[in-house]
Amino acid sequence: MVRAMEKFKRKIFFWLLVGLFFIAAPVVVMRARGYRFDFSRGVFVHSGTISLKNNPSNLDIYLSGKITDSNLNRINNSYNVTSLMPGSYFLEAKMEGFQTWSKQIDVHSGLASEFWNVLLVRNSYEDISYSTGGFEKFFISPKDQLTALAQAYAGGLKIKILNIKNKSIDNEFFFGQSQFSDMGGEENIEWSPNDDYISVPMKVSVEKKSREKEEKYRYAIIDFSGNSSFILNDFLGEDDIRRVRWDPKEKNYLFFLSGSTLYRANIQNTSDITEIAQDVSSYDLSRTAIYYAQKPNELVFKTAMDGQGEKIQLTSDFPVSLNTPNKKLIVYDDSRIAFLNSSGDFFIYNHGEHDNYFRQLGSGISGMQFSNDGKKIIYWNSNEIFAYYLRDWNVQPTRSENETESITRFSGQIHNVQWLKDYEHIIFSIGGQMKIIELDPRDRRNIMDLPKTNLDSPQIVYNNYLEYLFFTDQRGEVPDLYSIHFPEPVNILGF
Repeated sequence: MVRAMEKFKRKIFFWLLVGLFFIAAPVVVMRARGYRFDFSRGVFVHSGTISLKNNPSNLDIYLSGKITDSNLNRINNSYNVTSLMPGSYFLEAKMEGFQTWSKQIDVHSGLASEFWNVLLVRNSYEDISYSTGGFEKFFISPKDQLTALAQAYAGGLKIKILNIKNKSIDNEFFFGQSQFSDMGGEENIEWSPNDDYISVPMKVSVEKKSREKEEKYRYAIIDFSGNSSFILNDFLGEDDIRRVRWDPKEKNYLFFLSGSTLYRANIQNTSDITEIAQDVSSYDLSRTAIYYAQKPNELVFKTAMDGQGEKIQLTSDFPVSLNTPNKKLIVYDDSRIAFLNSSGDFFIYNHGEHDNYFRQLGSGISGMQFSNDGKKIIYWNSNEIFAYYLRDWNVQPTRSENETESITRFSGQIHNVQWLKDYEHIIFSIGGQMKIIELDPRDRRNIMDLPKTNLDSPQIVYNNYLEYLFFTDQRGEVPDLYSIHFPEPVNILGF
């Protein structure tokens, strides 16, 4: 009797295990294939995934207020949160000492919600002070080693050359009866490609025969090899010189406009000067060619740097009749060209992947900048920043060619607008507050505060190569130069 009972219990236990196996096996198999059982619906559903590539790398990920486990994908240095039931979640990326990144997101069945540019900003930064002794504007050299500082000094203009690495002033040049001038926002100090020269736009007080004084625009050229300087206008015998740019390949050569004629000149030889084109409103340089817009129809041409090659016409018309000529031309390549006239009207020529566009994008625009890959361009006015997509953007969040987005708007004036190195974030300032905003429009755009300065209008320059944010601030008697390392440094594996 006892043996029969034990045998019966063993059979029950065996068939119970068999039953559990047949119940559990499908669950295990379905789970391994990414399915989860939805008890509310009584069916298996394909789970979703969240992928994040973030800086800093060792942050905590929260879903709807609860910290969650994540797996590291070393192939693309991203974190994956897997096996998520489809639905709405509040996603947060947190790290002590940093501002929080967050979005309300939807996880979809069998799909990955991807966030490839999650960037956190520190609550405070330890900055570097360069102790320059004061200046008005600064301009970093192409090799990222030197900075030219323009300072009003003793009735004239002093140009100081700062060595960024050593934090020391290597040289100083003085120009009497002069002051730095951006010539209506059109000019800056320009470095030659190998840091051999700089050109300095100035407003100079000139005495006339009547002994009265008048102000004229002049360009000073500083030659670092000879530790000397001269006035370009006097050297070339040209009174009206504008928009000086250095040849990107050949040493000693520069380009300039005199009236509406475009020239290329050798600053070591007054007889070596070439007329490129007449009736030019604006021009731009690439590594291999010079592009210019020609009045009255603002047709764009390109030719070889030496001005001797064939002149190739790139555009056949302009979308509107201009009352004022273009003052600024930015060329990414032959198929992507941006125009800005003196009235602030902004135009884009885009020979796209799907169609060709040549149209006006905005009015009252202050500036514009292509992304490094040429797939988008940002442009801005006093209070708003926009992005225009010149090519399809197939990474989440996807965008389409010929699509425009309003990135942000403020009641206060916006200054210092520029791309961060990932070209998915934009740095700018409102008053003395530096800020950064992402392009990702899902739910809302995260905007974070960078350091605040004591100046109402600081100058800010982000250096992609050094990964340093340089800015002016006044913490003593005179404004000075400071920098922070931003974003967080990562090694070759992304950590």
